[in-house]
Amino acid sequence: MTASDYIKNQPHLQGRTLTPNPFSALAEYHSLSYSKEVAETSSKAKTQSSTATPNTTSNTKPVYYTKPQKQHLMTTLFTKPINLTQLKSFINRVFYEDSPWPTDNITKNQSFYEPWFYPSPNNKSFFNPGYHINGYTYTDYKNAFFRDFLLRPYDHSWFFSFDQNCTKTILGWFNEWWYWFGPLDSIYPEEVIKTSYPFYKKHVFDQPVGPLNKIWFHIDMGIPWICSWHFTLAISLQDMPYSLLREFRVKWLGKYNIDRCSLGNIQKYFQIVNKTKTAIQTISKSTHLLNPSQISQTNPNSQTHKTPTSSPTSSTTSSSSQKSSRKEKMKTFLAEMLAQFEAENSDIEESNQQVNDTQAEDPYGVPLGQDPFG
Repeated sequence: MTASDYIKNQPHLQGRTLTPNPFSALAEYHSLSYSKEVAETSSKAKTQSSTATPNTTSNTKPVYYTKPQKQHLMTTLFTKPINLTQLKSFINRVFYEDSPWPTDNITKNQSFYEPWFYPSPNNKSFFNPGYHINGYTYTDYKNAFFRDFLLRPYDHSWFFSFDQNCTKTILGWFNEWWYWFGPLDSIYPEEVIKTSYPFYKKHVFDQPVGPLNKIWFHIDMGIPWICSWHFTLAISLQDMPYSLLREFRVKWLGKYNIDRCSLGNIQKYFQIVNKTKTAIQTISKSTHLLNPSQISQTNPNSQTHKTPTSSPTSSTTSSSSQKSSRKEKMKTFLAEMLAQFEAENSDIEESNQQVNDTQAEDPYGVPLGQDPFG
C-alpha cells in the first residue's frame, strides 16, 4: 500500500486540496503485515542507533533517522500485532476527523490552531476575525506549536527553520517541542557535529543540560531541518497491551549551504558580535545615555514644537537644533542596541534565579492559564 492509497482510503480526506510535498517523498508502505513492518522498522532503528554516524560529507544525500523517543497516546486492547489497514481503522474510530490527538474539546481542533498567524501569548483574541471561538488561553498558545503540525501522517514532511530575528530567550515548554520535532545529532554532516558546533559552544554560555545551545546554534547559523511523523503500534508500558504511539523522523536539508556554519564563518560571526558589542559599550561610556523619561521627552511625537520667531539667528538656531536632535536620536539608538545585546546575552543563571525566586513565593508561579515565565 502506498501513501497515496492511504489518502484514498480515508473518506474524510477525499475531496480536499492536498499541498504537494516539495521534499523527498516518504518511504512507501509495502504489502506486509503490520507486525513485519514494525519488525523491519525496529531492526533498522537498532542498526541506525548502534552504527549511526553523522553524514560524512555535505554531498551525501540526506536520509531520514527515526527518533528513539516515541510519544505515547493511549493504551489499546490489542495484544498482538495488527496490519496497517486495521491500524487505520482504529485511528479513525478513536480520533475525531480534525483532531488527530486525544481531546475532550472538539471545538479546539486542527482548524482552531491554524487561524492565528504567529499568535502572541499576550493577545487573547484571534487575528482572524469572525472565527467561531473568540479567544484563547496561554495553554492554547503552547498547544498550537505542537498540534498545528499534526497533519497528514505518512505522506507529509515539515520544513523547520528559525527566523533570523528569533529571540534567544527560550521558554521551558519549547524544550519539549524540540524533544519531539527537533533534529538528531545523526543528521548533521561530520564537519558540523565534530568541528563547527563544538567551536560554537565554546563561545556561548554553555548549558550542560537541555537543548538551549543547539537551539541557539540553529538560530545563529540559520540551520533548517526536515521532520515527519506517523502513527505506530508497539509495546510501550510494561505488562500492558500494545500502545498507540506517535513516531518522528528527521533529516538534514541537502540544499542548505553548509559553508554558512563552517568554522571560518563562525569565527567571523563571533568577531562581528564582539566588535559590535565593544563599540556600543565604548560609545555608551563616552556618551551620556538617555533614561526612559528623557527618551519620551526627545520623541517628536510626544511634544509640541513651537514655531521659531523670526530673527537673524533663526537659521543658526535651527541648524543647532537639528544637530542636537540627531545626537539625541543616536543616544537613544545606542541605548536600545546595548539593551538588546545585554538582554540576549544575559547570564542564564540569573534568569534561573529569578524563576526560583518566583516559585519560592508561589509554587505555581502565576495562574496556569498564563505564561509562568512572562
